[in-house]
Amino acid sequence: MEYNAFITASSRRFRFTRVILLIVLSVIFNSCLSGSHIDKELFYIPNGIKGNISILFNCKDGKPKKWKDGKRLYEIPISGVLKTQFKENTGYLLFKENGGISHEVSRYREYAQFLYVDDNYKPVKKINYVPYFGANYEAFLDENQINVTGTNNVIGFGNGKEKYISADYLLFFGDTLDYKKVDLTNKTIQDWLRIENWDTYDYRNK
Repeated sequence: MEYNAFITASSRRFRFTRVILLIVLSVIFNSCLSGSHIDKELFYIPNGIKGNISILFNCKDGKPKKWKDGKRLYEIPISGVLKTQFKENTGYLLFKENGGISHEVSRYREYAQFLYVDDNYKPVKKINYVPYFGANYEAFLDENQINVTGTNNVIGFGNGKEKYISADYLLFFGDTLDYKKVDLTNKTIQDWLRIENWDTYDYRNK
């Protein structure tokens, strides 16, 4: 007995659609595994700034997007507050199972680098980056220089007139920090002055 197989136009479309869907799902899956959906970041911070720095995202009046070596470049003003037209850089990183804190810190350092710069925004010194301020991370702090801590986690806040989405980081000297007293979600009067005058307020040596 002989059978004739016919492939209709609709069945070809179904097969084509299924192939395309599988390709898209594969790309999404591989992207999630690699963490490539998170942009790498480079922070240029004016020499002498310590304390809190804030990146305010989605600001129409902010600095245009700028890239360097495939990384987002944040050129922080002397206020320690940057308004940028970049969208928030949310997402997550994947870590090796049982990789430990050392692996976690290394992964974060792959995605974010912090440097002090001179008045012409030329790098002068790399800042030691430790993603979290907690007792388990104290071994990665440098007691002889400025450290910076924080991650790409974002918070929303406002003052009744303006609303912002920000990522906040803390620069401090030494190898210890009373992290329980640190609350970057509450903005002080000085913080709002820095936000309102983000491109002129001088936060150095305050």
